[in-house]
Amino acid sequence: MNRQSLVACAAIAVLTGACSYAHIGSGEVGVIKTPDGVQPKPVPPGDWRIGMFDHSTNYSVRSQEKDERLDVQASDGLGITLDTSIRYHPLPEEVVALDQELGPDYYSVLIGPVLRSQARRVVGRFKPEEIYSSQREVIERQIREGVEAAIKGRHIALEAVLVRNVVLPEQLQQKITEKLATEQEAEQMKAVLTKQEAEDEQRLMVAKAEAERQKIADEQAAASARTQAQAAADAARVTAQAAADAKRIDAQATADYERLVAKFLTPDILKLQQIDADKAFARSPN
Repeated sequence: MNRQSLVACAAIAVLTGACSYAHIGSGEVGVIKTPDGVQPKPVPPGDWRIGMFDHSTNYSVRSQEKDERLDVQASDGLGITLDTSIRYHPLPEEVVALDQELGPDYYSVLIGPVLRSQARRVVGRFKPEEIYSSQREVIERQIREGVEAAIKGRHIALEAVLVRNVVLPEQLQQKITEKLATEQEAEQMKAVLTKQEAEDEQRLMVAKAEAERQKIADEQAAASARTQAQAAADAARVTAQAAADAKRIDAQATADYERLVAKFLTPDILKLQQIDADKAFARSPN
């Protein structure tokens, strides 16, 4: 073997034995790319020996959060600014596919544009005062659902979409604030009136109950009076009947007595009684 062949063999041996290392940090997975292509499975955290011409692209699979200030329009065309936050993380077992389809800048390629598009679509359905006050949670939910549907199957898990602040033009914001204050006062007044109506109704019910109670008491008193009057009338009728019966009995006794006396009064007895009466008159000082 000549000298050139030996040098060539030595070079091949050096190149064949040469290697490099990939460091995959905590909370990351690595996508290893070689001259022959991409390894099909991601590499977990650690230090990994790879070929000299291989390199690793690391992806964080922890929860990540991005703040976005979104300029959108309400249903009336008024410009509104939303301060939003979006939380997400790549799916660890799908990082290789994510790298091939979107790459490390997947947020700017996919998530950011989708978030802005969904925010414009959702906010355009509402009036400014609704966005500023009562419908913020609804807007959050609808934006999240829209983003979630748009990135489904794109190897990313959406955790949350938050609307932290709504910025309106100062003049409109002041009007909305005044309107909300007026509505709040109206609600408070309505609550006061409702309470007053309830108290009035309660007092009316108490008065009706008292009137009903008094009516029952009056009816009971009248019934008692009628009962007493009937008892007195019955007693008087019994007394009168007894008196009449007594008089009738007395008259009957008198008549019976007179008939009995008349039966036994002979002329001789009457003459004897006349003599006794004359004697008594003679002895009288008169």
